[in-house]
Amino acid sequence: MADNFLDMALNQLGSTGLDALGNALGLSGDQREAAVRTGGSTLLAGMLNKGTSKTGMASIFKHVTESEDFDFSSIADVFRDPARVSSLEEKGGSLLDALFGGKSTNAVNLLASALNLDGRTGSSLMKLLGPVVMSLLGKVVKGKGLDISGLASFLFGQKEYIKGKIPDGLLKELGVNDFSDLGASLESRGHAEPLEPRPQKVRHAEKGRTGFAKWFWPILIALAALWALNMCAKKEALDDDQPGAVILEEEQVMTGEDRDMGGDRMEGQVSTDGFASSFKEYLQSDARDPNREFPLTIEFAQDSARPTSESVPDVNELVAILQDNSGMTIAIEGHTSSEGDEMRNQSLSQQRAEVVRQMLIDKGIDANRITATGMGSAKPVADNATEEGKQRNRRITVRVVTFE
Repeated sequence: MADNFLDMALNQLGSTGLDALGNALGLSGDQREAAVRTGGSTLLAGMLNKGTSKTGMASIFKHVTESEDFDFSSIADVFRDPARVSSLEEKGGSLLDALFGGKSTNAVNLLASALNLDGRTGSSLMKLLGPVVMSLLGKVVKGKGLDISGLASFLFGQKEYIKGKIPDGLLKELGVNDFSDLGASLESRGHAEPLEPRPQKVRHAEKGRTGFAKWFWPILIALAALWALNMCAKKEALDDDQPGAVILEEEQVMTGEDRDMGGDRMEGQVSTDGFASSFKEYLQSDARDPNREFPLTIEFAQDSARPTSESVPDVNELVAILQDNSGMTIAIEGHTSSEGDEMRNQSLSQQRAEVVRQMLIDKGIDANRITATGMGSAKPVADNATEEGKQRNRRITVRVVTFE
């Protein structure tokens, strides 16, 4: 059972913080706790609804991880400072627009009606609670070491606590027919752990193969790798690249100067042998970090999710590893730098992650064992202020979700 986030928020605010928030909004003593529970439930419902799309969940994760890190022991001082309150309301307004889109005003009005508040007070309440809720979620993510899937699971676990606390009419405003449907696809569209693998005849047959069949796939993979190396040697555009460079070319989100450079590229990734050996070593370890990522070496055409080569050695290696470990499920994640429009970055990273997932499926891996998520720029591994950092952040990674 997930922790009750609403109780957590009230405990973090404490009586002093709750009183300061109430005074800032002009709420009476008996209105304050109800205001936090109803307002918090409304925000969580908005996140559950937005999170039903993978780009939406990535956007929420970005807001959470980039939120202001409040010191809740002195949160009352924030609510007592008119300048801080004004700043929070501005940030909160942008957050409401991100969660509810063009329906943010209607959502606020429904909240105000549920709490018997005027529209202005209801709006201020939501705008102040938004950054506070995101900050507390950020502490949960850091404290529990959650990635985007973990955050999605945590949010989904809040449904039982917000039931009966969201304003009447909110679900209809969000286009949700029934409460049971709210955020339901967080489990069915790959944000949570993938479904258990179904038995595959292909995998069972491989365990008993003999003779030439036993060597068929290793020979085919080796030939494919040699062919890929030969093709790379003929491409003048790659003559200066370091081994194993991953190219995530995002021309559609670049500035004019970037376009003149001919695309983005990430340098210094491991070679194919390095990918396979490090992945296998990780699986053999008793102390596996569940958040460890393994970058794939793959090149895409500019402004496209189309691979420039039909043969991708790292993907072939991954296929072999998945075939040898039938109880393993994985997550494919696409990443970008923070440069350009975030929604376009998320869309492109999602498309490219889906392409890699489809490659694995086409090679006989059960679709239920693989999820694909476009992270956009939500999980940087380097400083986006430098070109080198941007290149490192543009990547396609594999992460182990379950291993039996």
